[in-house]
Amino acid sequence: MRVLYTFNKPWYYHMALDSVLLSLKAQNKIPNTLRFLSFNPECILIGYHQNPHQEVNLELAESFGIEIGRRRTGGGAIYFNKEQIGWEIVASLKDFNIKNYEELSQYMCEKVAKALSTFGVEAKYRPRNDIEINGKKISGTGGVFQEGAFLYQGTILIDFDPDKMASLLKIPYEKLKDKNISSAKERVTSLKQELGFTPTFEEIAKSIEDVFKDFGLEDGSLTKEEEFMLEKTSKELNSKEWVFANDSTDKLIDTKTIRTKAGTFKIGFKIDKTKKLLEYIVINGDFFATPPSAIKDLESYLKFSYIDEIPQRIKEFFNKNNVNISFMNYEDLINLILKALNE
Repeated sequence: MRVLYTFNKPWYYHMALDSVLLSLKAQNKIPNTLRFLSFNPECILIGYHQNPHQEVNLELAESFGIEIGRRRTGGGAIYFNKEQIGWEIVASLKDFNIKNYEELSQYMCEKVAKALSTFGVEAKYRPRNDIEINGKKISGTGGVFQEGAFLYQGTILIDFDPDKMASLLKIPYEKLKDKNISSAKERVTSLKQELGFTPTFEEIAKSIEDVFKDFGLEDGSLTKEEEFMLEKTSKELNSKEWVFANDSTDKLIDTKTIRTKAGTFKIGFKIDKTKKLLEYIVINGDFFATPPSAIKDLESYLKFSYIDEIPQRIKEFFNKNNVNISFMNYEDLINLILKALNE
């Protein structure tokens, strides 16, 4: 497995490289890769299915000079200062003997939790995609599949300002209530807070490399094809069109936020109550769907459906398409959407 170190890069460099690595791995053109990264300048990355207006205090972020970006994977919004290290693996599913997203999440989180525990803390995997120390989140993770390949990534909080993070991110009340806490900063910790000192990027990377050493790690670099694609994709992602792709607030009449075991869903919609017709729907949230584009396709499929047709329409969509939402089946999604529309 190739090891890449890509520290102190802007968010669009990292997101573009994620896309390039996954695409080329799906074509079996590159080796399995373990990558370490850090962000400079500071940024907030929202998940693929999220709306930046719903997740980020945009005016405050702008006043701090913090950039806003969008990932190609699901999950929630994350604030990245310069004291966080990211880790990810891009590889073939067959090489890891992984059957589904839930297995992948547990496998990766348990591996990295084992690595963090070597510093003298008791890190544990918490479903669906967190690593925790003493009940507090120290690493959020997420991933995506593509044609027999996967990308799974996470971050580790080394040191951070919890008040700044809490002020920048709009953490849904439903999400905090579900975890029995009243403030986002009560939910999160850092290595400095737990250890009393800050391990270096290199020390943390070494601890993670050690738990994957059975894969035969070798330091590597980008190929010429990767570098060419990276430059092109970086320009595409560093744009308002990409970052604000899910901004459809002008077309919505109502939005309901519902917390489930699969994540927090924000269902925006417009209904003609006289005709009982769903004219428009947007499904945002911190959930994980494969392929990510399936949610947009489902939204289009449900437009201008009569309310009593929605269960059958969703069932048809799942039968016709190879769609997976982590920790959720199509019946769960039917119940979720009907609940949002009928509240």
